[in-house]
Formats: sequence, C-alpha cells, structure tokens
Amino acid sequence: MEFVILTIFLILFSLWIGWRFRLWWKNFLFARIRRRGKRGEETAIGILKKNGYIILQSQISLPGYIYVNDEKKEFNVRPDFLVEKNGIQYLVEVKTGKAASFANRQTRRQLLEYISLGSTDTVILVDATQRTLQVIRFEQAY
Repeated sequence: MEFVILTIFLILFSLWIGWRFRLWWKNFLFARIRRRGKRGEETAIGILKKNGYIILQSQISLPGYIYVNDEKKEFNVRPDFLVEKNGIQYLVEVKTGKAASFANRQTRRQLLEYISLGSTDTVILVDATQRTLQVIRFEQAY
C-alpha cells in the first residue's frame, strides 16, 4: 500500500515539476523574443535616421473596427514608429529574421492592416537583422 501511495505521489510530483518547467520555458522564450524585438527597434532608429527619416512617435495605437454578425467590435494595431521624411508621414514596422521579408505572409498582412487603418498606401518595413529598410506600397490588382 505504501508503495502505491509513493508511486502516485512521485507521478503527481513529476507532473507538477514538468508543468512548472513548461511555464518557465515559455516565459524564458517570450522574454528572449521581447529582448530581440527591443534591440531591433533600437537598431531601426539608427537606420531610419541614417536614411533621413525623423521619428515622430513610437508604439502608436491605431483603432480599427470590424463587424461580427452586425455587431461592431473595436481593436487596435501598434506600428513601431510614425516617421516623417520630406513632409510625408509613414508608419514603420520593424522585424528581424525571416519575418522581416515582404514575402512573409503574416508580415504582409500586418502591413496591409496598417495601410488600411493608417489611411495611406505606403509603409516602411525595417529589417533590423540586415540593417535595411524597404518602402512598401500596396496596389489592388483588378
């Protein structure tokens, strides 16, 4: 009987330890991603300034609305920067690694969302890893 109780206890304890480790691992990865993003944004500031852009604001919030079953729902998007060059303002998204490519579907959709909510046809995509920027403009093909 003691052996069964001890076995159950060890199984439950192992499950608890595994669950705690899983939480720690998720938090560790999330913190790592945030640090990488912060470094990318700091790098992007230098890239933007080097290319003649003036940073007006960071982490701006743009409200958007969507109707779900005729019920209006609000959401916000947060471009990394609002910049200006030659009297024209642009929204900027900073990415690192593979996400920094316009070929990345999620990035492209994010930029399209910024264009829609920012009332513009052009945004800037900064690749902090490659230290480059691209001026992205969407055009409907119909």
